[in-house]
Amino acid sequence: MSAQPYGPNTAGVRRFLVQLAGLGKEDRGLVVARYAQARTTVSWRAAEQHLATAIARSGREPQRDALTGPLLQLVRPVNAPAPATDDDALALLDPVAEPALAALLALLVEELLPPEAVETLSAPFAGVIARR
Repeated sequence: MSAQPYGPNTAGVRRFLVQLAGLGKEDRGLVVARYAQARTTVSWRAAEQHLATAIARSGREPQRDALTGPLLQLVRPVNAPAPATDDDALALLDPVAEPALAALLALLVEELLPPEAVETLSAPFAGVIARR
């Protein structure tokens, strides 16, 4: 694997993953609650559109896909039984998985996004995970 498996923003992605791994239950709950509110807003939907466009135009789909393994290791329960269906597998994930994926993808293409989109997608982690 390349020294930069997540592209030019590998250092930031790795830093986020390390900090995510260290989050306690209370901080995870705070992130999930913030995300539940944020994802219903017009600004969130706009940020997601910018994100999808940036990933597609940059050709960073392989780097996006490389994120899934480390993220899944952090959000899957240890020693969980093998799920019977994809829906069962999703139900087993820590609820922080969705907001973490959004923030990680924003980091992946950060320099290609409007600053407000990066801010919106990482906002659930404000004060919980340092961006720099």
